Amino acid sequence: MTNLKQFKKIPIYVVEEHNDALQFIYSAIGGKKLPLEGTTLLHLDAHPDMLIDRKLKGEEARSGRHVLPLLQIENWIVPAAAAGHIDRVVWLRPPWASQFRDDTRPIHVGDHPTSGELRVDCKEPYYLSDALYSPQLVNKRKFIFTSAELSDSSFSTDESNQTFITNINVKHPYVLDIDLDFFSTGNPFLGLYKNINVYDRLEPIFDFEVPDVDEADTIDKVVAARERQLEELENLFQHLEQYDSLDNYAGEKSKLYDMVDELATAVLAEAGRLNEKPDWWAVFTGGCTRDQGGLPYHISTEQEIEDLVKKGLVPLLKNIPPPVLITIARSSDDGYCPPHQVDHIQSLVLDALKEIYDTDDPALYYLSVNTSE
Repeated sequence: MTNLKQFKKIPIYVVEEHNDALQFIYSAIGGKKLPLEGTTLLHLDAHPDMLIDRKLKGEEARSGRHVLPLLQIENWIVPAAAAGHIDRVVWLRPPWASQFRDDTRPIHVGDHPTSGELRVDCKEPYYLSDALYSPQLVNKRKFIFTSAELSDSSFSTDESNQTFITNINVKHPYVLDIDLDFFSTGNPFLGLYKNINVYDRLEPIFDFEVPDVDEADTIDKVVAARERQLEELENLFQHLEQYDSLDNYAGEKSKLYDMVDELATAVLAEAGRLNEKPDWWAVFTGGCTRDQGGLPYHISTEQEIEDLVKKGLVPLLKNIPPPVLITIARSSDDGYCPPHQVDHIQSLVLDALKEIYDTDDPALYYLSVNTSE
């Protein structure tokens, strides 16, 4: 922690895709503005972004900036914890998101002893349903994960104020990370071939039953079965992506095969009616969100957005130390933050940050990226 340099003013980086925020955190570590280890991430988001790409190797997670191109919006945080850069994550969720129970718990992250792929020892449904749990880990690191609800009433009384701040216990050095979908949350998969109700039809195909018991043997069997299910589904949709049909599919003609084949017939007919090529990977990705009740969805009114900023975000930041840097994700190109609201939300949030921290103009990274493409 010693010999850290300081920014003259707290920088703000605005990105479109949330995983692009990590490069600025890594740059701050390289520039000795953040320590190599021991940073807290204060993460306001409708989604935890705490998954792991199932194929990501532990050694890749620990490869410094080389890991950045391998990450996506839902899985960019845990690899940074595996590398030791982040040792605490505080996920503040809006009232309509509930992917984790509210609590503070230690999580170990490391390499699966056989495959070398990055895994965690957390048995919560969020990780079991993606087959990311492993009881044995190599090169393991511990990080502390807190989940808490931030609403427009979190600071309504002195008592609730104190309770909230004590609970999240945010200390220097930390990164303030805000996804604008925290304030209003879309679900881009709801509109996927809506005429034939694809999003709901995906639920029984991707269904995952959380085990009732916490016995190691049961958990191991459930995770292994889930891994087989997800691999089979990935193979089926890869075949569809290549051939637009499951004819000549070499894999097992299982019950899962029959369900996907039936869905594929309906999607092909609907795509034909729309005169477009079926987007099989969008269907597959949508299916991967159907376990555990699906993604949060709440299109906020303008009043709700303003209340969350003025009665939630602002008192939060006034009651904790200032961050080292601030990252903001728009998440509007993919529809997680409603495109018709994102600019207004961004303006409200930036105005609040400028008032509290006297920041310079933000670096609008998303504009330069979109221009260069």
